[in-house]
Amino acid sequence: MFTIARLTFLEVLRKKVFFVTAILSVAFVFLYGLALDFTAQEMLRMKAMRGAPLMMQQMIGNQLLGAGLYFSSFLIALLSMLASVGSISAEIENGLLHAIVSKPMRRREIILGKFLGYGSMLSVYAVALYLAVLALNSHYHPGVFSLATTRDLTFGAFIFVLQPLVILGVALVLSTVFRTLTAGIVSIILYGLGMVGGFLEQIGSAIANAKLVSIGIATSLLMPSDALYRKIIAVVTGSEANPLSVLSLGPFGVSAPPSNAMLVYVMFYVLISVGLAMYIFERKDL
Repeated sequence: MFTIARLTFLEVLRKKVFFVTAILSVAFVFLYGLALDFTAQEMLRMKAMRGAPLMMQQMIGNQLLGAGLYFSSFLIALLSMLASVGSISAEIENGLLHAIVSKPMRRREIILGKFLGYGSMLSVYAVALYLAVLALNSHYHPGVFSLATTRDLTFGAFIFVLQPLVILGVALVLSTVFRTLTAGIVSIILYGLGMVGGFLEQIGSAIANAKLVSIGIATSLLMPSDALYRKIIAVVTGSEANPLSVLSLGPFGVSAPPSNAMLVYVMFYVLISVGLAMYIFERKDL
């Protein structure tokens, strides 16, 4: 199992999709840093001229932090899907997996090895992006973390890492059921549904529309990636305790942060996904 994990980790590093995503991530961090720098300079100019209200600083800071974490989450999801969606199906199609399963190794060990290999790489990548976004915001807009403690930021990193693991679990299940192209399309659709559902839930909560909230919760249960993002924002900005947070919702804010029960659900979601992938793969006719 650990041999499969090590080989999978090294295999991902050699894939073109990892190289391309790494370049896109560096470009994103650079452009994001420029945007924060320009915004900080503009805030200083406004403060010198007539004084920038605390409310405006809080609103802009929260939106910029939310935008950074949102697009970082998107990059992580992109790498998770493209790298792992063919983890089983592609190796069945090219015949490589036939040589592996002929060895004295249980099929469940292959799935667990794949999950550990992809999961460890994605976790390192996610933590690096998370720290980069937080470091830039801490330099240009330190006030956005005024209500967050070190424990909150560490907790946020844990939640951020859960995002690619959720997508990885789903990708493994789809890769054992469908061909690579089909699995990729289905995983993208599920991720898109999670995004739309998250927006609907936030809008429904803001306008007190129970139907929209119910639709959003249902899609979050199906694909909880967006719910994790909303939880991260609530944790790192202290939205629940921040009296100004209601004025800085916007597209990247959160009006109704998910509870800790959602995190428990997500951890079970990942475990069940891996278990289902093992169950299907053990009974799959190669």
